[in-house]
Amino acid sequence: MGPTPPPATTTDAHLPASAPDAARAEVLLPAPALGAGRTDTRRLGFLQVGTVSGPPQSLRLAPAGGAPHLVVGVHARGRARLVRHGTDGLCRPGDLFVRDGSDPLVLHETEDFELHLVRIPLRALPLTESQVHGLTRRRPHAGGAVAPLLARLLRTLAGTATAGSARTELHVAGNVAELVAALAVEDAGPEPPGSGQDRVALVRRLRAHIDENLWDRGLSPAVVAAAHHVSIRYLHKLFSGHGSTVGRWIQHRRLEEARRELARPGRSATSVSAVAARWGFSGAAHFSRSFRLAYGMSPTDWREARTAPSRHGTG
Repeated sequence: MGPTPPPATTTDAHLPASAPDAARAEVLLPAPALGAGRTDTRRLGFLQVGTVSGPPQSLRLAPAGGAPHLVVGVHARGRARLVRHGTDGLCRPGDLFVRDGSDPLVLHETEDFELHLVRIPLRALPLTESQVHGLTRRRPHAGGAVAPLLARLLRTLAGTATAGSARTELHVAGNVAELVAALAVEDAGPEPPGSGQDRVALVRRLRAHIDENLWDRGLSPAVVAAAHHVSIRYLHKLFSGHGSTVGRWIQHRRLEEARRELARPGRSATSVSAVAARWGFSGAAHFSRSFRLAYGMSPTDWREARTAPSRHGTG
């Protein structure tokens, strides 16, 4: 049986609703109650990053409103008992956990502790509901191929005042999102029996087909399935087993390619509408809305942040 939780000294800590744009005030975590500890918070691209530290206490991560999001936690120092969904598990130094931002979570800290929290918009992750469900219910862990890499990166980011220029921070945020998505796929477990390499190869061909036809506004699960002589149902099953849906994958790839084009030097004369059309969006309004939901800023703001000269180091 684990150690008895400390007396009821409770800190409420949460990351607030996603900012409508990059100019939102960077007050992400309130100070711990009773002055028993400290918080450090900042924005990193479309992520929100915070660190909470202090003496033994019960730390409650309260549900937060706003756009759907996940909170990735790295328990950098101390031991705790993590309680959520009516279950509990040991959280050791170096352990990583993922929380649905709408769900409450309590950490009974039994030692002096340090906890890093990173909030990431769910729309920035090409994941299915079942994949998110599995990811947010896994016990704290530090094993596997992805968790150690992600935990190390988040600890480094939390301990660094800034990742560099605005364009660098956005790039780093994208790398964090990719690792969280990889963690979800890894956590999904092995392929179903009998799937084998043929199934993996088919998914690669399907994704390549999608990449080659992102420009086509008519690209849909039915079109992809027909091109590869598989049923729509089987197509959805294939993508579900790899951590996404067909529609969400198409949307994710379109947004990624449009984001890269907007950040490319020498392309400022190309309008946002033209970029949207090139990558298969039905119009500039739909593209801008989807881009903001995924990355927390407009396509125009993204382009300016990536192509404008860095202001770091200037007076």
